[in-house]
Amino acid sequence: MSLFGRRKPGFSKEVELRPEEITDEFSDRNDPAMQLDGNPKLEKAEYAARAQAVMDGLAAAEAENAPDMAQQAAADGKTVDLFDYMDSLPEVKDPFPPSEPEPDPEPQPERKPGEVLAEYIRERSGAAHLTPRKALEAEEPQLEDMLEEMRSLESCADIKSVQGSKDEYFYSDEVMANNYAMIAMLVLEKNIARTVAHMVRFNCKTYPSPTPLYHFMRSPYNYTKPQLEQALRVLKADKDTQDIKTVVAFNDVLYMYSTDIMSERYAKALADGNETEEAGS
Repeated sequence: MSLFGRRKPGFSKEVELRPEEITDEFSDRNDPAMQLDGNPKLEKAEYAARAQAVMDGLAAAEAENAPDMAQQAAADGKTVDLFDYMDSLPEVKDPFPPSEPEPDPEPQPERKPGEVLAEYIRERSGAAHLTPRKALEAEEPQLEDMLEEMRSLESCADIKSVQGSKDEYFYSDEVMANNYAMIAMLVLEKNIARTVAHMVRFNCKTYPSPTPLYHFMRSPYNYTKPQLEQALRVLKADKDTQDIKTVVAFNDVLYMYSTDIMSERYAKALADGNETEEAGS
């Protein structure tokens, strides 16, 4: 029984030597435990040597049957033309066959002028820009025909327009909300008083909520306080905007509301509540 228990595969085998079998020279060659039979290390080395011998023999035979043109020329003290040398090389089959050519794309039907115009408007809408009618007229003499065709196509049903006091503006409602288009139109026309009145009425009706004056100092309006004060004077003098009134919250912040939609008391309560939330946030 082995002192260290059962041996694992790959360990050298135990060999029992008799005194008369021990030679004067002790080496791996004379060690029975290192003989080829059953020794994985020696078997691996033997197989590697045999494989190398086979490869060396094949290389020698190949060199003998097909001498290299460049080596022969070098031995003769000559030079070889590169193209002649390439022609002398044996033909080798390409293991990677050429890929199939891509089929030609199917021809796309030519787009109608109305579709081209609609695509242009969509691209500008995607960049948050309205497309003014006057700018289109300056570029396209046949704009009326293009617009008529665009409105008749079902594929262009997303193209809408908003009418301002200075121009008509086109956009795609697939990428731009109708209310945003209205705000963008008001900002483009630089009619601050009209912009304030429209948004105050919209907020009172939609949320409902009065609108703080500082709301218009932020993007996308970016109005200054003097501009807004002038706008309030215009609203107060204009007979069409007599419904726009102001109310002051408990912390002296000015709010605007429409008397056509909510009462002063209700607007004051909403303004106080909004400022309380702002202070707590």
